[in-house]
Amino acid sequence: MFTIGMNFHVIHMTDDLDELDAWYDDVFSVVRWMNHQHSEILARDASLVLISDLCIEPMAPAFQLQNWDSVALGRFFKRFGKRWHSIAWYVSEADDIIGLYDHLIANDVRVYSGIGVPSPDSPPRGALFTHPGDTFTQLEFVAPHSAGPSGPQDPRFTGAHDPGWWSNHHPLGVTKSSHVTLAVHDVAAARDRYVSLLGGNLLYEGDMALTQTRSAFVAVGDLVIELAQPRSGSSAIAKDLDANNQGLYAVTLQVKDLTAASEYLEGKGIGFSDGDARTLLTDPKTTHGVVFGFTTWNIPNDARPSS
Repeated sequence: MFTIGMNFHVIHMTDDLDELDAWYDDVFSVVRWMNHQHSEILARDASLVLISDLCIEPMAPAFQLQNWDSVALGRFFKRFGKRWHSIAWYVSEADDIIGLYDHLIANDVRVYSGIGVPSPDSPPRGALFTHPGDTFTQLEFVAPHSAGPSGPQDPRFTGAHDPGWWSNHHPLGVTKSSHVTLAVHDVAAARDRYVSLLGGNLLYEGDMALTQTRSAFVAVGDLVIELAQPRSGSSAIAKDLDANNQGLYAVTLQVKDLTAASEYLEGKGIGFSDGDARTLLTDPKTTHGVVFGFTTWNIPNDARPSS
């Protein structure tokens, strides 16, 4: 058995980690709990930052290494460039990793190591990484406090983190993470996969006018995953799906006031590709290659509290 809990991070892939780190500091006033950590094995440099209840991992390939483009993260960057990469969660206990591994394998999900090769251990040691072709994007699962006593510690486990600070003190007024969006070819198949494979809870399914998608919203741990199938070939998400295949398309934060959020973001040089009365979607050219969403919409049946 296993229990999927709090989000570990969502990876934002870039070509300049210093620049992206500075942008997150400037726009979101992030809480930074890992700063520019280098990994020879993964051939990457990365940070970990908190915005309300969501952790984001700004990451860049370690271009100074000769093998940077031979491991999984480098291969992803060479193919897709700057964009959202993957989703990671904590599982409740270290033993849950074994149960989750057995469950994934029994359901024909390929499990990989962080460098993009099949896991050599059964059960594996450390984190689990799924093949994106089996889960519509790569998923990572890790036990709490996996960094050990000498490594960086997630402040959400220590009680030192206040997710309400962004709602109460920051001009953007973020109240919580709303959802992360996966572009998929078949919403029914993706929905059933996230419900049956990961024990997700289907909150809502319907047509989304702004993005021109048929979407299912599934709660997994403390994240809501939007599985979005385009209904129009001319929509932005359809064009992204054609160009980049299925994968992580957008990260949306809930805010208190959309007008105030819009004015603040525009003041930071951020533009919008689309929007309506309750949601704005950024132009990725102004947000380091990724689509950010900001919304006042409450997902039906979403029981997570807002700050």
